Amino acid sequence: MERAAALWAFVALVMLAACDQSSGPLVPPLGTRVPVETAEDALPPGRMLIPRMSRACNMPAPSAEAQVLAIIAGRGNAVSNIAVTGVDNETTAATIFIEAGEAPVYLFALNGSAMVWNVTGATERVERLVIQPPSEREGPGVGVAGLPSKKVSALTADACGGAYSYTQGEAMAQLEKLRSVLRRPDLLVIGLDSLGTANAPSGTPGPGNRAGAGPMIEGGGGTYVIQDGKPKRINKRGRNFPDRQFKRFYPAGVVMLDPGAVVSTRPVAVYDVLPGQAGLLQLLGAGLITFRPDGAYLIEGSIPGIPTGLAGAHRVDFVLKDGAPKPKGNIGHSSLFDEMTGTCLDGLCKSLEDMSKMR
Repeated sequence: MERAAALWAFVALVMLAACDQSSGPLVPPLGTRVPVETAEDALPPGRMLIPRMSRACNMPAPSAEAQVLAIIAGRGNAVSNIAVTGVDNETTAATIFIEAGEAPVYLFALNGSAMVWNVTGATERVERLVIQPPSEREGPGVGVAGLPSKKVSALTADACGGAYSYTQGEAMAQLEKLRSVLRRPDLLVIGLDSLGTANAPSGTPGPGNRAGAGPMIEGGGGTYVIQDGKPKRINKRGRNFPDRQFKRFYPAGVVMLDPGAVVSTRPVAVYDVLPGQAGLLQLLGAGLITFRPDGAYLIEGSIPGIPTGLAGAHRVDFVLKDGAPKPKGNIGHSSLFDEMTGTCLDGLCKSLEDMSKMR
């Protein structure tokens, strides 16, 4: 238990630092693993499986005394060390904090991208958690930590509708559908495009729910991001830019979980390098890459892999040092250039070159 206690203390520092409440490390060092402490009803690590219940929006009825909450999120505001759609795809995490109380709590959680739901607090109150993934093509699409498998049930993808991008009418229609299916007109819903923590059963947002990051805007006058509805100029070449980007994209920090205690419909995996900007910070901390004055990341030598999830607003430019092996991994919308020649080696720049040749 001492190893586990030490790790969770470290994870607390990671999450506090990401929320600007501590000067501790933003991410765990490269190679950090959670000590495996298998639960009584668990299978081997990463294989604590539950059966899918139904392809329709059918769920076990909550008890008469249960308080019922539906949680709908497009993505989590934390990075997960557990991959639920394979290690070439990003998995985020969100926390469901169970508030103190006497009545049992019945939960329905629907995610719009690969996510792990981390259930904390008074977990003994949880009567059941029903999960619904967005997709199951490359893995279960969703996992749960903090509850035994007997308390978790799973629907197939889109059984009860999608997770976000609703019009007001669609959102109300889904709310009424869930109330009808569960026969609970008192059912509450909390729905966010990106979620750090949802308090249950109150349905109020908790820590880590700072507004998510929009795209960077490049203009003749500089580089800007939208913050609180207004453009804010940023310095892409500043030494603290990697840290600032991590905090911007993942306001809830990093959630490190024991793969043996994750409940899912299919096996999960563990990242060697965390996704997105968290992985960049791990590689920077290990001295395997360097942040250059021009805003690109210099790959100094052999690395475990390119962090997955570096697409869209997360994209970066990599430069491969002369003599360094070409790294493996899903480069997403990022680009990889040769240091000596400036030649494009992989990624978005290669796609753009191929498109120009077709004209």
